[in-house]
Amino acid sequence: MTSAKANLGIPAAKQGVEPTAQDPHRVSGDAHRSIVIQPGSVAPAYWSESRADDAAEWSNRPAATLAVLFFVTGAFGIPLLWRNPNFATWQRFLWSIVVLVYTIALFAGVGMLVLHTLAPAGGN
Repeated sequence: MTSAKANLGIPAAKQGVEPTAQDPHRVSGDAHRSIVIQPGSVAPAYWSESRADDAAEWSNRPAATLAVLFFVTGAFGIPLLWRNPNFATWQRFLWSIVVLVYTIALFAGVGMLVLHTLAPAGGN
């Protein structure tokens, strides 16, 4: 018998115990058992490694989140703010309102600048 066949064998039944009582999933004959892992039931190794170091990610640093909020449009920054575990709920609400007011003021300022720039051209 080869070593591969020896490893595939089923262990002998315990003495004094019926085969069905010791293991309800016992396979008879020369077949061997295998483990079937359903997709999505076991997380890949890289998830557990990166999740342990979640606070070190740039997107979870409060300064980086606030920079995205104010230097990129609020539409991209607000979801990042709400996913960041380093902000409390009251801080999320506060920063969301501040960014909303800031964005409205920014659009109003740009609109007024455009109208002011185009006003002399309208008289000719």
